[in-house]
Amino acid sequence: MIYYYFLAILAALCWSVSSLISADISRAIGGLVFNRLRLFFVSIMLILYTTAIDTWKTIELDLLNIIILSGIIGVFFGDTLLFIALQKIGPRRNNILFALAAPFTILLNIFFLKQNMTLIELIGCFTVFIGVVIAIAYGANKENSHRWESIEGSLYLGIIFGILAALCQAIGLIIMKPILDLGVDPIASAAVRTSVSAILLSFTFMSNNKYLVSLNPITMKLVFKSIISGFLGMALGMSLLLVALQHADAGIVATLSSTSPILVLFLIWFLTKKLPTLGAWIGTVLAIVGTGLIFIY
Repeated sequence: MIYYYFLAILAALCWSVSSLISADISRAIGGLVFNRLRLFFVSIMLILYTTAIDTWKTIELDLLNIIILSGIIGVFFGDTLLFIALQKIGPRRNNILFALAAPFTILLNIFFLKQNMTLIELIGCFTVFIGVVIAIAYGANKENSHRWESIEGSLYLGIIFGILAALCQAIGLIIMKPILDLGVDPIASAAVRTSVSAILLSFTFMSNNKYLVSLNPITMKLVFKSIISGFLGMALGMSLLLVALQHADAGIVATLSSTSPILVLFLIWFLTKKLPTLGAWIGTVLAIVGTGLIFIY
């Protein structure tokens, strides 16, 4: 059992490394352009993997529209907003904002699936919110300034994009939950969701709008980094999480896999030799504790 919990933490580590790589690429070519490039390669990976393990048959035609809708909201809008936010506010703030997906999921369950919120879940949601506020408000100072802490454009706009990304992710998961409960293979459904989003984003390639074109020439080095980021974040990270979910307690696995914000802090500390602020640590720990209360209880 401990082995599978370790896989959940390893999945979080994959997402943490991927977010640091993605931050550099997003700032080099733009968040939307990076997501377009990333989804192109990720969708190919998932299509090939799904074909190899022959799980397309788990998707019935009458469920396809729902899976596509989930992909449009959770991947097309959610991931695009996520990487635009990453471009603006960096990986630490972006990861901590994405922790809001857990309380958003609880709230959506209440409003749309008519589930009741327990006192523990309410405390968990409040703890995540307080943690996010502390990490954003007190997470940086001049002494620990580095490229991943820098802000491009408006901080508040980046925060709004990050919150909307977490909300889109939560909506996408809520839509997918009944589908997965019917036995649809999660990798096959992910292949559909990413492929549809990649196709929709491909139409932006023909636009000359400054927000839709690359900020700099797309070199082979950037393409390679995009492939690595997509592989770590979607292919390897998601596969490790699914294996852990199949063999261990779902609540504990979900909580352990949500530790990526604190792993990002350790990675930034290791790579920049600059210790994150006390506010960053406290806020991140509170967000993870709150997530644990939501998922475990």
